[in-house]
Amino acid sequence: MAKISLKYSDLNKLIGAFAVSQRTESRQFLAWFLSNYYRLEDSDIDDAICDGHDDKTIDGVYVLEQSSEIHVFQSRLVKGPKTLGDTALKEFVGSLSQFGSRTTVENIIATTKNKELAAILKDLDIPDKIAKGYKVRGVFVTNAPRDHNAKAYLPTVPDLRLFDEVELVKSFVRSDKTEPIQEEISFDVSSVPSFEFDISSTVKMVIAPIAASELVKIRGIESGELFAHNVRQWLRRTKVNDDIAASIRKADEHKYFPAFHNGITVLCKKLFASSEKITMSGYAVVNGCQSLSGLFENKSKISSDLRILVKFIQTEPEGSLAAKITDHTNNQNGTTARDLKSNTVIQTRLQSEINAKGEFRYRIKRGEHPEWTDVIENILAARILLAFDVKDPSSCHQTYKLFDELHANIFARPEVTGERISILYHLYRIIISKINLIENQLFSSYKLSHFYLLYLLREVLETDPLGRTFCKNPAPFAATHKDRERLWDCIDKITKALVRAVNADVKRRSGPEGLSFDFKRDLKSPKKIREMMTDIISRYQILADEDAAPTFTKKWKEKKKGAA
Repeated sequence: MAKISLKYSDLNKLIGAFAVSQRTESRQFLAWFLSNYYRLEDSDIDDAICDGHDDKTIDGVYVLEQSSEIHVFQSRLVKGPKTLGDTALKEFVGSLSQFGSRTTVENIIATTKNKELAAILKDLDIPDKIAKGYKVRGVFVTNAPRDHNAKAYLPTVPDLRLFDEVELVKSFVRSDKTEPIQEEISFDVSSVPSFEFDISSTVKMVIAPIAASELVKIRGIESGELFAHNVRQWLRRTKVNDDIAASIRKADEHKYFPAFHNGITVLCKKLFASSEKITMSGYAVVNGCQSLSGLFENKSKISSDLRILVKFIQTEPEGSLAAKITDHTNNQNGTTARDLKSNTVIQTRLQSEINAKGEFRYRIKRGEHPEWTDVIENILAARILLAFDVKDPSSCHQTYKLFDELHANIFARPEVTGERISILYHLYRIIISKINLIENQLFSSYKLSHFYLLYLLREVLETDPLGRTFCKNPAPFAATHKDRERLWDCIDKITKALVRAVNADVKRRSGPEGLSFDFKRDLKSPKKIREMMTDIISRYQILADEDAAPTFTKKWKEKKKGAA
């Protein structure tokens, strides 16, 4: 896979999407960085950046609640073949002293003329967080490579992270979204009317009833490549699709297809229309996946009378207008928030990371690659992250929120990588393997109970110093095959003890008749969950102190000693 180029002449392709009025190129560069390396959503990026003058050398501020850290950013864009020395880094470190205490931050708020900076510091409660002990880290972002002076200086300032040209290129993860199909294809319209008009100087649209026999020859229907820019793949079992298939099988209805079918929308980079034919290239179908797939599956039933209205729109399939067209035209099978998030950089990047490892596949849209095995559905990943990272198992049943109002809090965080999701998915599977130790089968089979246990596992791990380190960044604990086996065994032992503690708690709450515990209601109450968690974790800690329950540190060290 080709590496990105951070030469100034090539940067427009990278940062152009983040250009807004009054935002300097260096701030555009920081916005690109926050999107690709901190994995933030657009609104969070805007909220983190301080545009304007008198910013006290602070270009952006972001709080990582997971690790109780405040990251302060400075970005520097260089135009020529320059290197970064230690002078700029020392100046930046000096400016971080402004975050030394509540008083010094309040002084920034009071004295800066940059309203955005003052608002960011207030909105994020930075004075309060510093008073509570949040750690301040500086993050310097530049497209220049570090020189020997910078290399010598960096080890002396552990709270400074440098993302220079070398680090940015090395750490970049591409979002491997399938490209539009480039080959040229033509459709015969010599016997039917077509309608062409220019929507704008750059956007053209042609509408025509195209023969189904020609449509099913488009490359990429069977593989799904043609629908990569759609919000979902083919949904085989829906009433809409059953009705489409039924109509295809009725030859006497074929001539009426343009009258009762909503049509197909195709976006293409190049489009040419005449009275004889319509020719396009660089294309993708963004609405009509169900119809085309249904036609393909039933192509032996297609007659010469069967035509479908196709709307060809000449616009970049990967542009912002294309995204709006895709969103607004998908309504036949009830578009969900998950569908609409399926083509975002956040989800496609996670898919690239997880699929590249080869252990699992990450499915981001309904109907995508039904032949895949060992799949992590992104809706399950969302619930796992919500329970373990966000510590909100009570919301895991509200699936309609996962890719809507909760999406940013769940996924748009720098620590959410493909590796983290894969590891947490292993933890979830270990919990599922131990769930039968709970005697109350109604409780153990209730889906929210699984995420409640995952949340409790997080709380147990955080009672232990090494466990807290794991929760912040599990990747180093699974760096090699031996490490992973050791990790799964540690979690297995802890989970087994935890599930037994939960079993005792469930029995106590259920009463003699086993009916007193209204767990379906309690597991949807944040207050009740905190109460139950406090009881269980307190008991687990007592057992751990008496060596009757394992701790992460103890099991990890035992396994390390055994491996040695």
